[in-house]
Amino acid sequence: MPMLDFAQPARPLPFALGALIALSAMSAGCGRRIGDECSRAFDCSTTQNRQCDLSNADRDPKGKGECTIENCTRDGCPKEAVCVKTYPTEFLSITCDPELEDDDPEVNACAPHEVCVPEGLCADELASRSSCRLECKRDRDCRDGYECRPLGQDGMYQAPSPDVPELAGGASICVPIP
Repeated sequence: MPMLDFAQPARPLPFALGALIALSAMSAGCGRRIGDECSRAFDCSTTQNRQCDLSNADRDPKGKGECTIENCTRDGCPKEAVCVKTYPTEFLSITCDPELEDDDPEVNACAPHEVCVPEGLCADELASRSSCRLECKRDRDCRDGYECRPLGQDGMYQAPSPDVPELAGGASICVPIP
């Protein structure tokens, strides 16, 4: 059995290997920003706290998805993003009165699992989803092939919270150009 010689100093790591280890350690905690392009979740985060949403990849010029955080709350997104609640537009067909729905017992066009969105349409709460999306002020804030579109229309709203229970517009997010 070979004996270890502790009197000999350890050989230093080659510089390139040491630099690679240091760079890996520094970048391990860094994730990509919300809205960055991706093909898989690992592109967005090595710790899996961000996902790659491929739902709009067919509308993306490069066929890529975007980094997001799913199931967010109104104040639960990074500073570059806003939590957006979306309702599938194919189900926005029954008209309702957002001012009277659920307040007046005589007016109740929406089913129990639906909410009357500000456009005056019933939206399926069970089919909705929330995710962090890149907030923008103008089109140039978005990546190529995307535009800045205001929330509060087409089934996309800023997510409600206990403090602000209404679905809100106000913010704008980057979406693929149709």
